[in-house]
Amino acid sequence: MFRKVLIGVLAGSLLIAGFGCSKKEVSNNTSVPGGQGTGAPIDSAPAKPINGDEVAANITKALDAKYPGDWSTSGTTLKKGSYTENDNYEMVAEVEKLYPGAMVSIFVGEDRVSSNIKENGKPVLKGYPTPPEVGQTMTSGKILVTNAGSMGSSTYQKVYLPLKAADKTVAVMTISIAQ
Repeated sequence: MFRKVLIGVLAGSLLIAGFGCSKKEVSNNTSVPGGQGTGAPIDSAPAKPINGDEVAANITKALDAKYPGDWSTSGTTLKKGSYTENDNYEMVAEVEKLYPGAMVSIFVGEDRVSSNIKENGKPVLKGYPTPPEVGQTMTSGKILVTNAGSMGSSTYQKVYLPLKAADKTVAVMTISIAQ
């Protein structure tokens, strides 16, 4: 039993460390003007690039249907209409339904307030640095797509999606999607 738990913890830690929960740069990322990754690691067959606008439209449509209202924050509390995401994790679960296997986190400033990434059965919110792309997305208010690396035969791309209230970015959702 102990061995199974240890293996689970190690596997979870590898997932967290490898897919955007740290500031570690992915060395095989190629880039285009504007700093967006092409989604194709060097020396391998290119994955189909993620269309950030398409991902944003799909997520916005799904979340607007289930949680009507505007995005808002108070401190690090994130709301959409009357729904509060902090400690509920329903929005990250909805996004994973759209993109099965995706790793999803939501940041308000530097604070991760929601995540479907789990360690010891609990969502990972603290203990890992916020990726610098979160701050870039908060400042620019624009969708950013980067290469998040590979695990096994899957290549992951990461979408940084600004969540806005009246043209002001109040939070950033990160979605790592296998290609």
